[in-house]
Amino acid sequence: MKKPVVDYRKLRLSNINSKEYRHLLLLLGWVVYFFMYFVTERLIPESKCHVVHSVVDDIIPFNEYFVIFYVSWYVFMVASLLHFMLYDIKSFVRAQKIVIGMQIIAVITYIVWPSVQNLRPEHFEHANICTWILGIIYAFDTPTGVCPSLHVGYTLAVLSAWITADGVKALKKVFMTLWGFMICISVCLVKQHSYTDVWAALVLYLFLELLLFGRNIKLGNRRIGDRRDGALLRDIDAMHYVMPLMYPNRCDNEAYMKLTVDISNTENYIKEYNKAHPEDRIAIFDLVIAATLKTIRHRPQMNRFIANQTLYQRNHISAAFTVKKEFRDDGDETLARIVAEDSDNLESISRKVRQQIAFCKTQNDESTEAMNFIMKLPGKHLIGAVARFLDKHGWMPQSVIATDPYQCSVVLTNLGSLGMDIGYHHLMNWGTNSIFIIVGTKKNRPHFDSEGNITMKRELDLAFTIDERISDGFYYGRSLKMIKMLIEKPELLEKPLSEECYK
Repeated sequence: MKKPVVDYRKLRLSNINSKEYRHLLLLLGWVVYFFMYFVTERLIPESKCHVVHSVVDDIIPFNEYFVIFYVSWYVFMVASLLHFMLYDIKSFVRAQKIVIGMQIIAVITYIVWPSVQNLRPEHFEHANICTWILGIIYAFDTPTGVCPSLHVGYTLAVLSAWITADGVKALKKVFMTLWGFMICISVCLVKQHSYTDVWAALVLYLFLELLLFGRNIKLGNRRIGDRRDGALLRDIDAMHYVMPLMYPNRCDNEAYMKLTVDISNTENYIKEYNKAHPEDRIAIFDLVIAATLKTIRHRPQMNRFIANQTLYQRNHISAAFTVKKEFRDDGDETLARIVAEDSDNLESISRKVRQQIAFCKTQNDESTEAMNFIMKLPGKHLIGAVARFLDKHGWMPQSVIATDPYQCSVVLTNLGSLGMDIGYHHLMNWGTNSIFIIVGTKKNRPHFDSEGNITMKRELDLAFTIDERISDGFYYGRSLKMIKMLIEKPELLEKPLSEECYK
């Protein structure tokens, strides 16, 4: 026999609000609903109700035998909720959330727009067990408060939980679907509800389904709420949900961090590597890029971004940098971008960097060509407003942002190649980039031991600007330590990005 996921024998009033049992509090919705139902039944006379009728009702025949499916609703509901309560808390919560939503909206509807149906037959043509049951139902259940039909609405709520439940066999899902369908049509065939009541319940269910769980619905490879470049983060803590609402601009949430790396061993590694690979030489900048990409691969929160006040997980790991075509004051700049794969390592990343630099120095990238075209268009303020709207929602054409550095996981710039020290570059409200890294010059620095002896070390400074909303300081600190370790031990970068090297 299957073991319940929760031991209800330990349930007490004192611990019902605990994580283990608090899902049971959702059952209070039924208590509140039945109280309000009896209140509205007694306080709203039938003469004040609006008659619900559809031409389809005149076509649908009365069939007393469908009362079997109608009353089976009680078994359907109790057995399903009991099953979920014992073996699938997630499905129980899902069903109950939709049920409570229906109860709230239905009660408000019954008060604001009370309804009644006059479809019941005046007498039964046959005398059998089914008509006897219907007589009891008619006597105790008034024909008021019918639109929307909660008999149908509750059935759809529980049925959605069965269909989306994990570990339930397909045959069982088909059986429950057919059972639910027969319950839904039975309300019309036994003249308990109008065809309009059924459609109203269906619309209400779809509204609540989209409102409560729409973000989990898949459209192709994406769920509702996902963007082309990132997946909506649905299971986050309250702080990371609220922060983008309180501080919507990326530029207002910049955290600045500095990292000093001992590159004594690194420079020796580069020297030996270049001696062994004269055709595929590497530079310190390649190592920084590779170390950053590997860190992002294993520290996924560093690959988050916030757009339209919502937190997303980026679909790809990418790095961007600008390339100066000529080292002159009037030399053009162009944009370079590389996308990392799990199989990439230092060698392949360095090759991608070299290829991008060579391409950018001889040709315009896609984004530059798109921007050159935009420059020729009139109405620049309107174009800017439209572009910001498209960017905010992730709808910007790919040709425009193909090599846009601010659509990448990380943007890097090598000021050391210009003989300059580090600075801190701001982030942009445009795009999705959450991390900017500046590489400074290599320096010899003195270090003092406990006895006052001086040792000179070869070091490299890195400056980080990070969107503080995407994670927390502890996570950032461990991530920067990983980058430092990988640069100081570059042999670890010879392995694929997907291979773990740090905990």
